[in-house]
Amino acid sequence: MERNIKKYIEIIFGMMLIAFSFNLFIYPLKIVIGGTNGIAVLVNEITGLDTSLFVTLFYIATFILNLIVFGIKDTKKLILGSVLYPIFVKLFANVTTYIPLDYTNKLLIYLVASITIGVGNGLVYKEGFITGGTDVIKKIMNQKLKMPMGTCVFIMDALIVLSGGYIFGINSVLYAIIILFISSKVTDMMMLGVSTKKMFYIMTKSPNEVRKYVKDNLNCGITEIDAIGGYTEDKYHVLMCVISTKDYMKLKKGINAIDENAFFVVTDSYHMHYHEEG
Repeated sequence: MERNIKKYIEIIFGMMLIAFSFNLFIYPLKIVIGGTNGIAVLVNEITGLDTSLFVTLFYIATFILNLIVFGIKDTKKLILGSVLYPIFVKLFANVTTYIPLDYTNKLLIYLVASITIGVGNGLVYKEGFITGGTDVIKKIMNQKLKMPMGTCVFIMDALIVLSGGYIFGINSVLYAIIILFISSKVTDMMMLGVSTKKMFYIMTKSPNEVRKYVKDNLNCGITEIDAIGGYTEDKYHVLMCVISTKDYMKLKKGINAIDENAFFVVTDSYHMHYHEEG
């Protein structure tokens, strides 16, 4: 029960933060960053339609579309976002009246906007929640047209951002790319945390020497995995270990010194869970 309350508080605060950022930063500068908010800026510029009214109408339309395509069980998940987000956009519509900003300092505004939008998205997405709007269209493209979700997001946002470039000029596209890039990194940090460790997958002809080097020089454990090459079907061993990021170059140089033909893959490690017996 307590977990569910915390979950919905974070989701609601995330939607409030996105709506606040849209009205304080994005709309006043006419930045088309993709999603429903980006379309709202375009429609407002072309037709003069109030952005909060457009968001409300668009969310109602995509809610009905989701109901038709996926049924009532799936659509129940959209009720909270489809109701609250348009309300928040309307609630913060006049926020610039109460928080006057110097919009000539665009770089600072883009930075703050990127962070606040990224935090808001992170709070919403880390619970596996979608608010509606263009997220529904992306989901339809993903599940009905069998397109990878990353491709769906790219196509949808690229079309919106490029449309913004056509209406507002090339600078609008560049600003949107900056905001999307930074906000996506902030969203990842909110969802995954900050990685302070690296995971190495090492394929080498000298597994014993590499194993000994790791144990002696990095003071960490190492796991050996039996593997078969997908192309050659050769059997070999893969060594896996998680080390502190500060030891990355030390291990990389150590592996190359032992086996210059070694193949290894390095990824960020965000969370480790293990059970220690005894």
